[in-house]
Amino acid sequence: MPYRRYIFGVFALIPYLLIKNYENIDFTFSSQTLINGTLGLAKRIGLFKKGKIIVRESNTIFKLLDGYKLKVYTFFYSVGYKGSDLVICQTDYMKNELEASLPLLSEHLNLKTIANPFNFGDINKKSGEILPKFRGLKFLVAAGRLAPAKGFDILIDTFSEIRKNEPHLELIILGEGRDRIVLENQARRLGLDKYIHLPGYVQNIYAYFKHAEVCILSSRIEGFPNVLLQMMSQNNAIVATLSAGGIDEIPGIFTCPTENMPKLKEGIELALKSSLESNRVVFDTFLKTRTQTSFYQNIIEYSN
Repeated sequence: MPYRRYIFGVFALIPYLLIKNYENIDFTFSSQTLINGTLGLAKRIGLFKKGKIIVRESNTIFKLLDGYKLKVYTFFYSVGYKGSDLVICQTDYMKNELEASLPLLSEHLNLKTIANPFNFGDINKKSGEILPKFRGLKFLVAAGRLAPAKGFDILIDTFSEIRKNEPHLELIILGEGRDRIVLENQARRLGLDKYIHLPGYVQNIYAYFKHAEVCILSSRIEGFPNVLLQMMSQNNAIVATLSAGGIDEIPGIFTCPTENMPKLKEGIELALKSSLESNRVVFDTFLKTRTQTSFYQNIIEYSN
């Protein structure tokens, strides 16, 4: 639908469903809270007479939002989620947060934790070569929306300290977003604009992960970061903030608290100097537990 913001699109969604007459659909899947609530409401008023509504929590909303925006999201939980047949949480932490924040509603929901799947086929589609100007460089890499939640400002400050002892290193942050100018100005103030690169969105993301000295997740908050799984498929040296439930249970990665520059620096430096060849088997074994087939099978089982 021709809307740039979810809040406008959801008000057109139910009339759209009425016109399209989707009553014969078996499964409807959504992963955005406002759309989730709208689809659940559609089920409650009879627009999906036999179909199952499967919704997935994309983030820990009650940690991520506050004020008016949180009230809007809470409203969509209250009017629509009872119409769902299954509510998927990416981690137990996310499930516990939802239950604690909406205890009366949660009693009426089929809440299940199903870990995010890893798309092995995606590797072939998004492999390739890094840009020629980056070849031969020794670099750290991070990826995600250029937004405060991703903690790239903290990573840039951390990198400025690491470069004092590792002057050969550069930093590549993949992705696009509203904070581009803010991050570019920060790099310029630190005198590192020649060594911190923001190439924007790239198709061949796996190539950058493969060639990096260390892959870094610096987020303040996440639902569960799929980019972490992508990094693990390509590189043995991974540093991640504890920005989502379940990260502390992943074997072989270096972890640190969120918004803690000294600990992030310590983790990156430890990853740089450690011998991590054994992580390849550990990471591959972990990723094989998160196939798309098992994810789909869990959805079918839990929604029946």
